[in-house]
Amino acid sequence: MKKYIGTKTISATPAWRVDGKVYPKDGEVPRSMNREDGYKVVYEDGYESWSPKDVFEKAYKIAETPVDRMQIEASEVNDRYIKLAAFIDSGKMNEVVDDTYNKCLLEMQCYTMFDYIRLLDARIQRMQGSDSAEVRKMNFGMAIMALKAGYPVRRSGWNGKGLWVIKQVPAHITEEIIPKMQSLPQSAKELILKGKKSIDYTSQCLIYNENTGCADSWVPSISDVFADDWEIVVE
Repeated sequence: MKKYIGTKTISATPAWRVDGKVYPKDGEVPRSMNREDGYKVVYEDGYESWSPKDVFEKAYKIAETPVDRMQIEASEVNDRYIKLAAFIDSGKMNEVVDDTYNKCLLEMQCYTMFDYIRLLDARIQRMQGSDSAEVRKMNFGMAIMALKAGYPVRRSGWNGKGLWVIKQVPAHITEEIIPKMQSLPQSAKELILKGKKSIDYTSQCLIYNENTGCADSWVPSISDVFADDWEIVVE
């Protein structure tokens, strides 16, 4: 026999079962000593049944709203993360997994799951009205994802205030625009127009100082790459 995992989507309401009949708790219920607490359950095909309270609440979580569904996902991922982290930290991974590459993947999976849980948690809090909720102490990989998505980032540990980094949007500059560009010297314009007659901005990052208005080309230092104090700039 093989093990299977199934997922059912149902509708349910708290209900009493009295002498074999099911009565929703928000309606009239006949008096009886033989009263069982549970839920009336309606399956996707319309079939109706009753489930004891403890059995139902162990098997099902409310999924009425997007926040409900995100909380279920966060809880499930967190449970798997705890088990995986324990598996790695206990040393069992080295006993069970011989493939070095697979070990690396497991460790990366563990880090990624932890980051994902933090993202979900911040999203849930913001959807519940907490505008101050954010993902703090992001690693450089998360900062890169934010940059790729078009959002400015910074390190909380930077000494200078008002500094943030942004990835420039890729752009194709045609020969009609090049002569009007203020950011290029005339000699560079002439060389470009003699050659390809265009400029393609691809992967560039700028560090912007909101106090001075200055923007400079930015390349991360090794301390930036391994830092865990990155944050998204929203204001």
